[in-house]
Amino acid sequence: MWKFTKHALIRINERNYTQSELLSVLNGDVPAIIYPSPKEESVNLYYGQVHEKYLMIPVDIEKKTIITVRPMRKKEKSTFLKEIKDDKE
Repeated sequence: MWKFTKHALIRINERNYTQSELLSVLNGDVPAIIYPSPKEESVNLYYGQVHEKYLMIPVDIEKKTIITVRPMRKKEKSTFLKEIKDDKE
């Protein structure tokens, strides 16, 4: 069961996401890629696509806590789309 920080809940509302969109990425219901954070050992970065939205979701894997959410940056989206395409081939 994932928990949301107060900060994550604020960002979800500000950026017009829903909790269910984030959970669909984290639970593997939609295409997603997971990378370890280069800054925090206990954090993974989830990159996923829900409909036309491309999300980056940092989570504390030890606490099962969603830290925040933001749209993917241009370069991240390009890498994500290439890796998802390569996985399908």
